[in-house]
Amino acid sequence: MSKANPTVIGAFVIGAIALIVIGLLVFGGASWFATRTTYIAYFPGSVKGLRVGAPVDFRGVNIGEVTDIKVVFNPKDVTARIPVVLQFDPSRIDVVGMPRATSRQEFVKNLIDAGFRAQLQSQSFLTGLLFVNLDFKPDTPVRLVGGDQPYAELPTIPSGMEQLQQSAGDVAQQLPGLIAKLNDILGDVSSGLQATSGDFRQIVADLADLGNRMQERGPAFDRILGNTDTATAQISQIASTLDQTLQANQDAIGSLIKDWTATAGSVRRMADQINAVIAENRPGLRDFTQNGLYEYSGLAQDAQRMVDQITRATAEFQRDPARFLLGDRAQGVAPQ
Repeated sequence: MSKANPTVIGAFVIGAIALIVIGLLVFGGASWFATRTTYIAYFPGSVKGLRVGAPVDFRGVNIGEVTDIKVVFNPKDVTARIPVVLQFDPSRIDVVGMPRATSRQEFVKNLIDAGFRAQLQSQSFLTGLLFVNLDFKPDTPVRLVGGDQPYAELPTIPSGMEQLQQSAGDVAQQLPGLIAKLNDILGDVSSGLQATSGDFRQIVADLADLGNRMQERGPAFDRILGNTDTATAQISQIASTLDQTLQANQDAIGSLIKDWTATAGSVRRMADQINAVIAENRPGLRDFTQNGLYEYSGLAQDAQRMVDQITRATAEFQRDPARFLLGDRAQGVAPQ
């Protein structure tokens, strides 16, 4: 068996190392030798789901990654903080318009004043993994831990889920007060109903008594309706007679014809309206008050007297139309 040549083995090892270096340069590029900027952030709440190597994005563009997560415990005040170290790749960020004399501290301060914030967001609801999103939120407060920090600190804001939980907690705190106010309102309503229940029962009793009174006077209203129908027929007959008389005497009393015709039409319409109103409101008569009932009785008596007067005037007109129209001195109109 031949012995291995040490020279060949050494050359093979050197060649393998050279291939590894070349591969790193080709696939890693200049990023292996680029100077990266490092920041630190303290997120409120839990960082469960955030891993070392998690992406750091600015509005969806990856500009770095999380390089370290650990817990810092202070036994003096029994507090714990979780610093998250973020490393940015300068090759993914181009800064334009910044004076050369601006220091890194001034640059970071300008970003913070403009609303630059870090926030945890979900990569996937299925895996529960988180990433760090950077964006400008000028309407949010600057939240910094401060103190002696190994890197420049970026302010953070709660995640969307944490903000939702905080809003729900605020609502839960206000809920007992709202329930107490609702109970006060319901108590006032109940007191008001109890105070007015007696008046309501009295109103119902008065309405029932009024209905009984209206039923007792039902025949009287029927007689009034019957007299009204008779008066309507007589008024129609008077209107017809007046039309004939005016046609016969149109040369002598031309202007009077128009007045009597309009009067006859008005009287006829008034009679129809009286019948319609009485027919529509016969069930509603039970809603009258006691004083209204007396007034309506007086109105019925006046209507009866008016019907009697119209009846007498009709009879007189039928006996002597010329005397009714022209007076006692008229002897009739001679035919032409």
